[in-house]
Amino acid sequence: MSIRRATKEDAEKLSDLVKSLAHFYLDHSTDELPQWLTDTLTSDAFVKRLASKEYINFIYEQDSDIAGYISLKKPNHIYHLFVSEQYQGNGISRLLWNHAKSSVAATSFTLRSSVYAIPIYKRFGFVESDAIGTKDGISFQPMKLVQH
Repeated sequence: MSIRRATKEDAEKLSDLVKSLAHFYLDHSTDELPQWLTDTLTSDAFVKRLASKEYINFIYEQDSDIAGYISLKKPNHIYHLFVSEQYQGNGISRLLWNHAKSSVAATSFTLRSSVYAIPIYKRFGFVESDAIGTKDGISFQPMKLVQH
């Protein structure tokens, strides 16, 4: 097990990972992803973000598998944080989060959490910063963290 920077060679596996977890972030797990979201989850979209200086991307590998992935949009927004379903509950999201936040100088962070992940972010110290929003069958909770 190790954490490393994600590379464009990881794009297809990252795309597959995030799409495989759609049932956790769709309001109705049997619905299809809206096109606007699908467009951001293609291998090509991942390649663009992985190559961009606007994002910092890390992967948690276990047994040569990508078990988790975090992407920070600079300076302080968690863009993605996903852990493969088979590895959930093992503290991987916390390891990725701690690694990513230590790689930037920010003292506050924002995100839009899926409803499913709200308890995880609360354990990290995040609080709700606005009302839950919904777009095309996907609900999200804006959250923030201010470190002292």
